[in-house]
Amino acid sequence: MKNRLREAIDRGEFVVTVEMIPGRGASEESQIKEFEEMQSIYATGRVHAISITDNPGGNPALLADRIAGDFAHSDICSLVHFTCKDRNRNQMQAQLYALQRKGIENLLVMSGDYQVSGFMGRARPVHDLDPVQTLMLVEGMNAGLVVEGPKGAVREAPAQFFAGAVVNPFKYTEGEVIPQYLKLERKILAGAQFIITQLGYDVRKMEELLQYLRSRGYTTPVIANVFLVNRGAGRLMRKGAIAGCYISDGLMAKLEAEFETEDKGKAARIERAAVETALAKGLGFGGVHIGGFGLTAGMITAILDRAEELADDWRSLIGDLSFGDPNGFYLYEAGVDEAGNLTGLNAATVAPRPERPRDRKVYKRYRLSRFFHHWVLTQQRRFFGILAATMERKDKKKGINRHHGLEHVGKTLLYGCIDCGDCGLEACSYTCPMAQCPKCQRNGPCGGSNPGGWCEVYPNERYCIHYMAYYRLKKYGELHKMSAYTTPPNNWDFSHTSGWSNYTHNRDNAAQRIPVSLGLNGQKAGTSADPASEANNPPITQTSH
Repeated sequence: MKNRLREAIDRGEFVVTVEMIPGRGASEESQIKEFEEMQSIYATGRVHAISITDNPGGNPALLADRIAGDFAHSDICSLVHFTCKDRNRNQMQAQLYALQRKGIENLLVMSGDYQVSGFMGRARPVHDLDPVQTLMLVEGMNAGLVVEGPKGAVREAPAQFFAGAVVNPFKYTEGEVIPQYLKLERKILAGAQFIITQLGYDVRKMEELLQYLRSRGYTTPVIANVFLVNRGAGRLMRKGAIAGCYISDGLMAKLEAEFETEDKGKAARIERAAVETALAKGLGFGGVHIGGFGLTAGMITAILDRAEELADDWRSLIGDLSFGDPNGFYLYEAGVDEAGNLTGLNAATVAPRPERPRDRKVYKRYRLSRFFHHWVLTQQRRFFGILAATMERKDKKKGINRHHGLEHVGKTLLYGCIDCGDCGLEACSYTCPMAQCPKCQRNGPCGGSNPGGWCEVYPNERYCIHYMAYYRLKKYGELHKMSAYTTPPNNWDFSHTSGWSNYTHNRDNAAQRIPVSLGLNGQKAGTSADPASEANNPPITQTSH
């Protein structure tokens, strides 16, 4: 079967994907109806792929792979959402083998929604790999993984996956925006061949994303998420029940008013989707990803037809999709025309970055952690030599699996240590990605944080660890550390072993990190740099007033 999505993106066409949510059950009446409607949508010839979600909302649902297989029998191109939340790396690789065997190539790699339900209670989240590491796995399979067999190394047959990733530009604090873009760069360097945004209704943020990528020299196509939000979904998003979605007061007021009309706002939703599609094309996006409840072939056709009518005059539509946070952070200054009036877009000038949270929880224990690392875990310091010698002596005497109670108790009291032995504390500015991040994100934040930098799972209780890491490093003028490398996945060989010993013996992730250069002032397009050299790698300069 021809890969219509891949071919269109390779040709530089403006692509259209439509999202399908399979739902619970195997062959429920609603699923049959949804499947048939997606067949009708694809039959319009206006859509390049049907995008299939993977256990959305953290609930069990019919596997996207199965739906993609059914679509393949009807020559329908699909885009399989491939999330990290439900499977360990071996099961993920097994799933990729199955997709490879079926000839299903298109993947959208993401963290996935946190688990909220399951048989006899909430399911345990897995998050063995993060999206950056998953993309590295996919790239490895495309090259042909080399594995050790009974007769030596064997190279597997190369796959042909066409993998994309996601980003959420609709964030409104400095400590959310910049880490989000740094992680996006890591995804592109790891092999993402296209990007799809989270849903949002702020044209300045849409343009901001493209400006950032262009400033870094990336040409990866970006597809805008066009979600037909209704009053019910808007209310859920405002409550944080649908992670990572920002709905402004102004947009919510419009949704409430639209619901009072005869069609409950359907016509208004179609018009807004058409406006966003026209804006996306005018700004230079590579396509749109259309989602929403109750989509039909008629609705998709109406959106695309109306978008074509609006396309030539897209700049006049900017005010119709300016539902950002009026007090929020934007990476670039607001654009003004020759008369000094706001254009609704961005200027070319990077905005000042003076933010520094006052909440002491953001910086809690960081000074102590810095002090200990500087004097004991920094290789050039005398106490590191003492620690390394002690670890060597203990390992020789009692082995790698020896008791290390003092270390573990200290880390547990300070960071909630789960004794993984492959410590990620220093990589995340002394916030533990295994114990303090519900999604175990080592290479940057997921897209689900609540406004103000709060974790999506523990809103108003815990900050996102990468939000905290950003401001911790900024306080000490060390933001270059946040964008100097990509961290490999946890090696569970080291579970319940001494993290200090693994560090001093160069066994842990610190010895395996991949040098990169990310951020506004880094070397072009993530070229490798010495992560220990601030002079070679000053990606995000600190500014203040």
